[in-house]
Amino acid sequence: NPMSDLTAFIDQAWQDHGDDPRGVADRLPQALALVADDNGLLGLIGLAHHVLGEHLGAWQEGLDYGEQLRALPVFDAVLNSGASLSRVQAALKLSGALADERAALSTSDQVRVTVMAAANLASRDATRAASLLQQACDDALAAALPASDPAPRSIAASANGIAGTLEEKPARTTGETALMLAAAEAARRFWEVAGTWLEVERAEYRLAMSCTQAGQLERARGHAQQCLAIAQAHDSVALEAFFGYEALAVVERAAGNAAAFAAAVSAARVAFARLSEGDVGWCQASLDKLLVGQSQSP
Repeated sequence: NPMSDLTAFIDQAWQDHGDDPRGVADRLPQALALVADDNGLLGLIGLAHHVLGEHLGAWQEGLDYGEQLRALPVFDAVLNSGASLSRVQAALKLSGALADERAALSTSDQVRVTVMAAANLASRDATRAASLLQQACDDALAAALPASDPAPRSIAASANGIAGTLEEKPARTTGETALMLAAAEAARRFWEVAGTWLEVERAEYRLAMSCTQAGQLERARGHAQQCLAIAQAHDSVALEAFFGYEALAVVERAAGNAAAFAAAVSAARVAFARLSEGDVGWCQASLDKLLVGQSQSP
């Protein structure tokens, strides 16, 4: 069954791509023979863009692969995958400064292409990425795109990803730190438009973590508290409460407040004990990091 084969291929590729983006990129041509319908095409377009764009910066390789997808018998320009591939190809060209095709697109698609290029460039060229992110935000706000439009969600998700990636970068430049903060702020602003309380609360978490990394601890503490306040207003869902206390603990550890750190870790452990089985695995590493921090705390 080509459908399940392709699903398995894509699932495996997403699992492997973080550690081995080049290996996944080299496997992509094998998937061409497995594509049976528009959904399969969409899955492959998204994977290829993420790996060849964001991870590898292989703009031309991404464009060439897009043309191979376009040549498949199941490809139809009027279906979802047709529009998706046009956006991806425009984003790759913009990222590599090969061409700017945005003028031909709808405002919504222009915004989406711009923010995709910003994400592609975030760990390569912080100055250009910051300028593209700003442009996407400005254009979306100027056009007053509604929550039902995919562009605000696209900004929120991409900006959240940019901030998360740069938080983990060991030696950020000043420009990368500024981009990390701008991205966390953009994610918060646009989840307000496109998301539910859950995304807004997680955007506060992201802001707390980004501000901590930037050394803005007062601000970070405010966002961690806001994250917790939103979780508490929604029945303190265990997973969200855990995130909130984790963020607060990270801030207090960075600030050298031993007592406040210990209190936040203790509250995080209480929330951890309430987690559903499925969420425990997700949060275990975060808790372990806090407990290691506790044994070394000031």
